[in-house]
Amino acid sequence: MRVVHVSPTLFGKESAVGGGERFVEELARAMAQTDQDVDVALVSFGRRAFRHRPLPRLERVILRSWTRDPMTPFSPSLVGELRGADVIHCHQYFVLPTFMAALQGKLQGTRVFVSDLGGGGWTPAYQIDQSRWITAHLPISRYAAVGLQGRNKRQQVIQGGVDLARFTMRGEAAHDGSLMFLGRIARHKGVHVLLAALPPGVRLRVVGPAIDASYLASLRTLAHGLDVTFHHDLTDSEIVAMLQRAMALVHPTPVDSSGSAGANELFGLALVEAMACGCPVVASAVASLPEIVEHERSGLLVPPGEPAAISAAIGRLRGDSELWGTLSAGARKRAESFSWDRAAERCLAAYRQFSDGQGSESAA
Repeated sequence: MRVVHVSPTLFGKESAVGGGERFVEELARAMAQTDQDVDVALVSFGRRAFRHRPLPRLERVILRSWTRDPMTPFSPSLVGELRGADVIHCHQYFVLPTFMAALQGKLQGTRVFVSDLGGGGWTPAYQIDQSRWITAHLPISRYAAVGLQGRNKRQQVIQGGVDLARFTMRGEAAHDGSLMFLGRIARHKGVHVLLAALPPGVRLRVVGPAIDASYLASLRTLAHGLDVTFHHDLTDSEIVAMLQRAMALVHPTPVDSSGSAGANELFGLALVEAMACGCPVVASAVASLPEIVEHERSGLLVPPGEPAAISAAIGRLRGDSELWGTLSAGARKRAESFSWDRAAERCLAAYRQFSDGQGSESAA
């Protein structure tokens, strides 16, 4: 089987480094390392063309985009990359490469699957129902499955994963009392809510790329007088070391006036990475996050947008070492169910399931 993954953005500093880009990179890598007969290509777009083979059964292809908008890339070379594919797996629904790939898949008789990761750009798919050209949706959570686009609702939830060999359990059941936020530093992540909740004397490390300079400036103002440091260019090994020392990861996703997180947090990769290091998670009980964190077993869930609730959860972890130890061990155990190997196996099973006509409109 030859599988071609198509992503509008590549995983690299010259493009975008976020959960969506990491998701595609890790899934393709894991799929290429299964014991099944699968050759994998990961096609994305950038300012210059490049291709290499990081693994024997994985080719990474970057096509030079003719556009400047990273979420609306275009290259006629995509047509050639998709020829001969048995499966085309597109990542992001409302982007031009998915529209092109879905149409080509239909014309050449190739199965096409789409996993929406929450991003979007200009595409004819806003006017034309491209779901009629795809075999099925592969949403990354039950929450993501609720908002499937188009009339075609065939689906199979594949979830996300974590590299358990890279994000390893801490050496001892202890912490340094610090908190972490891990992710893109943007308003929809709710870092301002966390700063409002931060108890005096508790250290917070905010880790991730700052995609909104004005929002970062406002956070620095809010953090004045608090023990807060911002880190934007840490390596995975540095992040792992911090997670292995931290008391908790706090993921304070807010909601809009209707109580919805929208297309944010379709799957919380930062959560499972922290949990794999034995770092309990304090998270908003919204979007996909309750599918990952088991309340009082691997972390604590709190109402969204309520600093007092976050502060109370932090206080519980600080004041109850037995609870913290239970959650730390439970977090690692929970993370082990989200390995990339399992996500890849679920994808491969879905490819075959729908090719046999056994797909469901409500599979999960």
